[in-house]
Amino acid sequence: MKRLAVSPFLCIFADMKAIKTKIAIVLFTLMPLSAAAQNVSINLPLPAEKSKGILSVAADGAKGKPVLLQPLFFLKTLIDSSAVSTIDRNWIEQPKQELSVEARTTINQSTLKMETSWDEDDIRMVSKSNNGLSTSVGLWLGYRGYGLGFSKELGRTTGSTFSFGATGGRYGINLRISTYKSDRPDIYINGEKAFEYESDNDRMEDPIKVRTFFLDGYYILNGKYFSYAAAYDNSLIQRHSAGSFVVGGMYCHSRVDYSADSNWPLTMMMKNVGKVKFTQGSIGIGYAYNWVPARGLLINAMAMPMFTFYNRTSKYLYDFNLYHPKGVEVDREELAEMTEDELVDFLYDPDTYIGVTNEQEQKTGNKPKFNFDARLSVTYNWDRWYLRASGHYNMFRYGSDLVSGRMTDWTAYAALGFRF
Repeated sequence: MKRLAVSPFLCIFADMKAIKTKIAIVLFTLMPLSAAAQNVSINLPLPAEKSKGILSVAADGAKGKPVLLQPLFFLKTLIDSSAVSTIDRNWIEQPKQELSVEARTTINQSTLKMETSWDEDDIRMVSKSNNGLSTSVGLWLGYRGYGLGFSKELGRTTGSTFSFGATGGRYGINLRISTYKSDRPDIYINGEKAFEYESDNDRMEDPIKVRTFFLDGYYILNGKYFSYAAAYDNSLIQRHSAGSFVVGGMYCHSRVDYSADSNWPLTMMMKNVGKVKFTQGSIGIGYAYNWVPARGLLINAMAMPMFTFYNRTSKYLYDFNLYHPKGVEVDREELAEMTEDELVDFLYDPDTYIGVTNEQEQKTGNKPKFNFDARLSVTYNWDRWYLRASGHYNMFRYGSDLVSGRMTDWTAYAALGFRF
């Protein structure tokens, strides 16, 4: 769009108040159009007045549209506006294309450690289980900084991950729901490994089931020059190096279940605890930096110590029912009268059935703790294509008077994306 040559007119008609007023009105009317032309990549209506908020801009974007589509256009304009309303275009660029699709591959390892002590026998029991070094593939589809993804593990490991992400000019929100099963936990007694798995036949009949709901969010204090979205979903592009302090929050709810009948030895080892649920809420402040060593290349690192102000654990205790090979339940007096050899023969009899029953829930009080969140990302942008490798690490601790432990999770992502 060409600029209007208004200066000569203002000189010629300097003494004509009415014409000057008309020219001012024309200029005022054309100002939003000129701004949109100079920033055509934004593709959203810009407010003519600086005082106009994002919600007003979103409402303008929905005006004149069919009634049923107005909420959709309102949301679209709101997303577009929130992504660029606070940024400096000399430092952060928004691609012209609004949609993007990614092919993702993920390498993950989640480790669960459970620990209990039998003080009367001076025995410390530890169970360590994980999902192995699992690899998954999946797809992610997004509009600007908002998208959904799903991935499925490959090979013998079983697990899946559903993810949702939303990023704007000053914020980032990530949701992840992961599940996996572990059928070969390592058991330690007083620091010594109890046994080795020699074949696939040694796998647990009913694997340990782990399900984790993970939600974290970040607020960028230097959103004018630093972009979280440029590093983790490529909806924006960082043009120059910049850093920012980051305020973050994290919520995690995890469930660990090994209470199946066939797992009674592990349940008994953990003092009759066969299922654990823990919930944690944390807040923290850290620092993130985007380094741009060359055009199109971005390296990001973020570290954030966190304080876990909400930390509660629910454990589920069980009783055991033992049955003779003929299906007759064995009472405790009968067990007590057995000799050691008779008890061993009874337990190892393939027809002896041991059942887990009578679930009892016990909740612990709140136990504040310290936590840590770390992320790393390397991104390269072409015109429409981009390549990103990223990773994050989290650790969660839980505990009670019977069972304590920790869950650690590290994940590395590789994504090839296309904007359209």
